[in-house]
Amino acid sequence: MTSPNQRDLGRVFNEVPELNYRVRPGYPDELFADLVTVTGRDERSSVLEVGCGSGQATRSLAVLGCSVTAIEPGAEMAALARQRIATFRKVEVETSTFEEWDDRGGRFDVLVGASAWPWVDPSIGWQRAHDALFPGGWMALLGNVVVRRPGEPEVYAETADLLKPV
Repeated sequence: MTSPNQRDLGRVFNEVPELNYRVRPGYPDELFADLVTVTGRDERSSVLEVGCGSGQATRSLAVLGCSVTAIEPGAEMAALARQRIATFRKVEVETSTFEEWDDRGGRFDVLVGASAWPWVDPSIGWQRAHDALFPGGWMALLGNVVVRRPGEPEVYAETADLLKPV
């Protein structure tokens, strides 16, 4: 289960969605091309994105042409994601936690969590993910690895403990 301190940190992201969008690392287009290749999915496929944030991965998924249902618990983050993907007709952003989201009986070909799965309560999330996927569906958990360049300050190492569950 996510700790109270972790939930508070999540709410901070929602208070500064534009800043979060500007400083959060994105994902390379090749990653999404590989996702299509590995899963064998195409523009007829359905994707559920858990914790879309400001829509960085959502936009990349939308470019693939598949239908995307993105879930984001922060209202401000969800609003920014909606703005960023407004030109894509097959994408919908819903404001909810994954744990409380009403799936309305829908099932998906692929579930994507881009740097968001650690925020999901594991006592609920794994079963919900299983139930949200068609038989033979795929789950892709994406994240970033910070690589320090020579001469740069070790900012990540100095602040990494802020992201660890307490």
